Amino acid sequence: MNSSYQLSARFFFLSAAIISVFFLNSCLDLSTDIRLRKDGSVDASLTYVLSPETADFGRGFGSDEPWPLPLTEKDFQQQSLRVQEVEVRKYNSKILSDGTEEIEVVLRAATLDALSIYLDLDMELVGNADNGTLIFNIPVSENYAEGDSDFRDILETVAGESVFKFSFQPPSSPVNASHGAIEGNTAILEVSLLDILNRRAPESWEVSW
Repeated sequence: MNSSYQLSARFFFLSAAIISVFFLNSCLDLSTDIRLRKDGSVDASLTYVLSPETADFGRGFGSDEPWPLPLTEKDFQQQSLRVQEVEVRKYNSKILSDGTEEIEVVLRAATLDALSIYLDLDMELVGNADNGTLIFNIPVSENYAEGDSDFRDILETVAGESVFKFSFQPPSSPVNASHGAIEGNTAILEVSLLDILNRRAPESWEVSW
């Protein structure tokens, strides 16, 4: 990838800057589903589940420049003006019964490179859509272990059970995934934000087909 939520996730969804924002707020789960088509174009579906505190923080981050993870429909549309090869096909937000907010976004990108720039995730296609490998370099939290222990305790309490889930569907069924699982025609990787903080998450994820 070239870069969350962004995956922000960036979509929803996760550079070092995004991770910092995540961990200073309450629970957040981010699912990113990517489908690579034979012509090289990409459909992406992002689902955020945010606590009210996290959603309020994101909306109040700045009117002219959105916080690192796109959140509002305006944020996503502004990002499409910056990366014109990515189109926002759908945006929907609703409040769930437990008070959390669920945001669903559907994107269409001309290429995987364009999507990786849009989401600020470090994704790369090696080979081609017919026979290739996706390489996703997972964001890391630099120098976390050397930080203040009390601060780390606070961050880990706030991070809780927050999870980043990434699903990738290539044009043909995947034959190998370096981590996670393959379910039918989709490779799935699920990483807790605590593991990213403590550098227990894999450095990269490779899916071949």
